[in-house]
Amino acid sequence: MSLSLLLLGALAFAGPEMIPDDPIDLVGHTAPDFQALTQDDQPFTLASTRGNSVILAFWASWCGPCRQELPALSTYAAEHPEVQIFAVNVDRERRKAVQFMSQSPFSLPILWDNQAIALGHYEVTSMPSTYLIDAQGTVKWHHVGYSQTKGLVELEAAVEAL
Repeated sequence: MSLSLLLLGALAFAGPEMIPDDPIDLVGHTAPDFQALTQDDQPFTLASTRGNSVILAFWASWCGPCRQELPALSTYAAEHPEVQIFAVNVDRERRKAVQFMSQSPFSLPILWDNQAIALGHYEVTSMPSTYLIDAQGTVKWHHVGYSQTKGLVELEAAVEAL
């Protein structure tokens, strides 16, 4: 019995850290590549978007501000087709995200990150977290949170500066 407890204890400490000790500011650095599945279960890599400006919007079903940000980003995407916007869901269970989407509809391509691979590469510690990546693959802007008052003003300015 004590050997079982010892093994369980060791496994508990073997998991990846969710909050980095020394967070890295990715702005000005090459955006970490990652693989994910699209909403239609097709493979996606960030590298496949090279040559285009990209916005990655990390979200989860339990995130209150995401309920306002994602529809706003959806409207922005329709008005700015020159920018590719991907909503990166980090829920472990897809059904929770699907339920969220039925309650707060938006029209953005979904990327499933239920294993927290992209979440870890981008060191996301809070939702929503949004990254702007230029056509050369460099992170140009990062923002955490969403304000109904400010909306996407800062993002729009960052996109204009590209």
